[in-house]
Amino acid sequence: MKIIPLSEVTDIIKDDNTIAMAALSSANLPVELLKVLVDYYDEVRTPKNLTFMLANDISDYRGDGVDLDSFVTRNMVKRLITSIITASPATIRAMKENEIEAYYLPQGVLTTHYRNHTSASPGYLTRIGLNTNVDPRYRGGKVNQRTTEDLVSLVEVEQKPYLKYDFPNIDIALLRGTYADQDGNIYMTHEAHLGEGYSVALKAHNNGGKVIVQVKEVIQNGRFNPRDVFIPGKLVDYIVINENPKYHRQVMQNYYDPALAGRYRVPQIREPFLQLNARKVILRRAAQFLRLDDVVSIGFGINNELSNLLIEEQSGKLVQLNIDTGIFGGIVSSGQNFGMNYNLSAQMRHDQTWDFIYNGGLDVAYLSFAEVDEIGNVNVSKFGDKMNGCGGFIDISQTVKRIVFSGTMVAGGQLDFGHGKIEIHKEGHANKFVKKVGNIDFNAKYAQELGQMVYFVTERGVFELTEHGLKLIEVAAGLDVERDVLAHMDFKPIIAEDIKVTNPAIYHDKWGGLAQIIRSGKRI
Repeated sequence: MKIIPLSEVTDIIKDDNTIAMAALSSANLPVELLKVLVDYYDEVRTPKNLTFMLANDISDYRGDGVDLDSFVTRNMVKRLITSIITASPATIRAMKENEIEAYYLPQGVLTTHYRNHTSASPGYLTRIGLNTNVDPRYRGGKVNQRTTEDLVSLVEVEQKPYLKYDFPNIDIALLRGTYADQDGNIYMTHEAHLGEGYSVALKAHNNGGKVIVQVKEVIQNGRFNPRDVFIPGKLVDYIVINENPKYHRQVMQNYYDPALAGRYRVPQIREPFLQLNARKVILRRAAQFLRLDDVVSIGFGINNELSNLLIEEQSGKLVQLNIDTGIFGGIVSSGQNFGMNYNLSAQMRHDQTWDFIYNGGLDVAYLSFAEVDEIGNVNVSKFGDKMNGCGGFIDISQTVKRIVFSGTMVAGGQLDFGHGKIEIHKEGHANKFVKKVGNIDFNAKYAQELGQMVYFVTERGVFELTEHGLKLIEVAAGLDVERDVLAHMDFKPIIAEDIKVTNPAIYHDKWGGLAQIIRSGKRI
């Protein structure tokens, strides 16, 4: 291990390198290392033709740092291999306009492949991704026409289909920790996110690549318990000490909040409870599928606010929430406090969390949808002018036995809630239940083969996935099935003979009925 100044980083990274990072938004993002690279490029036009491998989107959000867009707008990036892009508009534009090669692949596969795809294994074999957009029988995860190389192939093992993922070797690992000791051991003492940095370093080291880690300070050996080492020094080639705190923020909102690092617990939620609107009504209805002691995966979007609802309903301790980034329990923040998660019961490395998920750790997944078709297929990654990617959606939806999809049935509608019913004042502008989805991230027929129980909860009604397609099993109080539901679908679902009406109590400002429902053990 060698401690080097920032100026020497540019001597290590060359044209055509493959660079891997283990950041989540601005958490664990080695911004100072990124800044020195773009500044150097502005002077001498190198390094270029880079390949970036990222399990998550990286963004400073604040507009005063350096992130993925900083590289793409300078034409430094040849290829991007990731799972999700939501906060990098210039990168999304470049993908749409075929300016860079790009792949959207399952987040769990990306995160765990670093240690599973070794010199002793013939690629990474898994069933994750079968029958979806990442299956080579569909698009193989390719985002645009410029992207032609196959990273995913279909193989057969013991007469069963598998996907074989072949990722490029890592030349450079750009990582971040809080401290390094004199032996180069890396500690995550102040970090809010425990990424897959160890596995990335391992992969780069195995390939003869270089591991560069940005830290706040180098400390004496023995200051911390050796069990707290996150990356052993034998995997670290270079340490760079952060010079400007602006480029080492714990999360986008804060430089450092000890509570986010698990140093103490906050006495109460740090955001207001949700206002009564369509999102809250959907979450109230969806939450009624929870059972006592469920381990619940909550996806991003509307379900990220499930923690808020559970706390308001005094039901937070009845189930344990999980976010695939490594979060277990506690207060999962949303909105402007997104990423600021407190009072966790456990926090794991990103790649270890996927081990937990792949090995049946989850009881139920709460996921969002952008489009749903008559078969029950779901699109979350590519619709309209959006090109978000699948994130961990595919991994989770193919490994859990129960799935609750949540979302509005019609985009842009104006609804009022009062007197125990819904009133539609203005219809929306786009139906989400379409004849055929533009992109398959969840394959309904494959879900049937896996024996999954699947429900779709909207503000207007609840659907169940059956072997014959979607069945409408419940309609919201105050709505007419033909006028307010079926008229806003591009297909006609199966209609249950004993169709129910949603409990009108969820349309009032105060409810208070969730805890009893969860404890009852009934699937409502």
